[in-house]
Amino acid sequence: MNENIISFLKDTRLRIILVLAIAVAAIAYILGFKELALGVLAATPLASLNYWMMWDTIQRKTEDKALMGRSLIRMILSIVALLLAVQVGIQFLLGVMLGLVLHVFTYIHDVADVISGKKFK
Repeated sequence: MNENIISFLKDTRLRIILVLAIAVAAIAYILGFKELALGVLAATPLASLNYWMMWDTIQRKTEDKALMGRSLIRMILSIVALLLAVQVGIQFLLGVMLGLVLHVFTYIHDVADVISGKKFK
């Protein structure tokens, strides 16, 4: 297996995204929001791909144009996913939306690292 792929699979943020997706889906399912839970799980692979696109761009230290291009691709993929999700129903759409933004919650981990002094030493 490629070293880059192995590094990505070991990435802390990716693991947080996956754990959050499972936790949110489980809680939604337990609370009776089955379509929302399914939407979160359906969006998780795309959310992981979106995260990988940015992770890979940063790892390669590519030009700003590559970063902007991948950002545009991410946006288009997310819009397509949301347009497809709305065809299923509102709960499913909300689940997909939540699944697509799970990476934002990884920033809380970064803030905790900064506060604890683990980052920026």
